[in-house]
Amino acid sequence: MRVFLPLFAATFTLLIHPCKFVSDVCLEIIGGSEAIPHSWPFIAYISTPGNHGAELCGGTLINRSWVLTAAHCPINSATTIKLGLHSRSKEDQYVQTFQVSKWRPHPHYNKVPFDNDVQLVQLSGKAKLTPGVKPLKLPTTFSDVEPGTICESAGWGITSNDPNRRSDKLLEVNLPVISREACADMWGSHEITKNMMCTLDAIGGKTTCNGDSGGPLICQRQLRGVVSFGPKNNCGHPEYPPGYAFLNEDIVNWIKGEIKKK
Repeated sequence: MRVFLPLFAATFTLLIHPCKFVSDVCLEIIGGSEAIPHSWPFIAYISTPGNHGAELCGGTLINRSWVLTAAHCPINSATTIKLGLHSRSKEDQYVQTFQVSKWRPHPHYNKVPFDNDVQLVQLSGKAKLTPGVKPLKLPTTFSDVEPGTICESAGWGITSNDPNRRSDKLLEVNLPVISREACADMWGSHEITKNMMCTLDAIGGKTTCNGDSGGPLICQRQLRGVVSFGPKNNCGHPEYPPGYAFLNEDIVNWIKGEIKKK
């Protein structure tokens, strides 16, 4: 039986909490490289206080007021969202910090197998658009991404399976898509639904991993997925494809409907 985990990370004062249980969320960039500062102006850094320190996720600014992230990411009234961030230790003039006004996980989110793993978060104010902060539009294409397509993701998650190696700078990575059927065959007992998509770099071991949950998956310049789940303590393993919430037409229509609500 394959063991899988959602991909947020919990950070202690002195170290990053390793993933121990299936209920832990784990995804980080492994095998990537530092992004050009502010070349991902839509990416969000999400931090929520927890019992053992901050629980961290990524997200995507989809308009001036709303961020899209994963439903498994913990969000509450104490959550802080930073836009325009590149270095976690040295913020520059582009960084904008917000609290949370509302959060709305998908009503049909299912923790096992992380089906419909998307969540909307409303910022406490409107983002100011700058060279370092710009929203990314929702997709207008809903067909499955062709296997072999090279997509991109980014985050501040761990950079190896050593839980103490979290990146200070935003890292990016190229990820080859595999078919939903191939992903399902590899995961075995873990169901892969129509609301998911997968990538697999079987040779280089490149992947998202702990701390990257909720971040964007960009394919052919469109937002097509949200970082969702991966293998327990074995990011980049050639038999364990990372999974993403797939932004199909049903999910995008739900997002648009929620944003229109007062």
